[in-house]
Amino acid sequence: MIMDDLTLLVQIAAIGLAAGFIHSAIGFGFGIVAVTLLPLVLDVHLAHIIISTAGVPVLLMAAWTYRKGADWPSLWRAIVGAAICLPLGQFAFEGLSGDLLVRGTGIAILVMVWISFHNRRLAAGSEPKRDGSAWLAGAIGGFLAGAVSIAGPPIAAFALGQGWEQARFKSFLNQFLVFVSIYRVAGLAVRGYVDQPILLHAALLAPVAIVGIQIGAIASRRLSTQLFQRCVATCLITIACYFVIRGAP
Repeated sequence: MIMDDLTLLVQIAAIGLAAGFIHSAIGFGFGIVAVTLLPLVLDVHLAHIIISTAGVPVLLMAAWTYRKGADWPSLWRAIVGAAICLPLGQFAFEGLSGDLLVRGTGIAILVMVWISFHNRRLAAGSEPKRDGSAWLAGAIGGFLAGAVSIAGPPIAAFALGQGWEQARFKSFLNQFLVFVSIYRVAGLAVRGYVDQPILLHAALLAPVAIVGIQIGAIASRRLSTQLFQRCVATCLITIACYFVIRGAP
């Protein structure tokens, strides 16, 4: 039993390290990587709650690191959309079976990864979108945050279409994600989902993710961003397809 517990802790730590590394390297991805991998070692509902709880300190640090340069008009519109739609995602999270949640998570990852890279290809030479796109991206991100703990890809897809430089992109994205993360955990706490075991697992996941963020910040300066993103997308797509086929264990 002790060995099983130690193995689980090592697995959670490794997942947190990978999630933090990827988030720092490409500006988002903590939720995607953690949601993709953590259900392999924990119950899917439990995994989602732990990820949301651990995400608060992780994203607070990321938001502080990239605190300068956000596009505030777009950010506020995205936050309003998320504030409205996140509770709807929360209700979906509570009502879905484990099987549907696993398959839905896989589908969400596939769709959002495709959207992110599709928008990146279209970004070159395009005019920034100042209409309701930020609100819509925030609304979709908020709903997915409530339902499957993934908020980044819709808002990243919007940000990629603006043609912003990397610092502005990361600032906008992380400021949005930290708001959604705090909002999400507050809702879970009100509903009674955040208890001592959740906090203990989150307390393990968060610090190693923060270490991963620091390592990712160093590595991202030495690697081709485009190649790295393609490698990450390939891994995520592979595991997402596995989720869609497998369903709940």
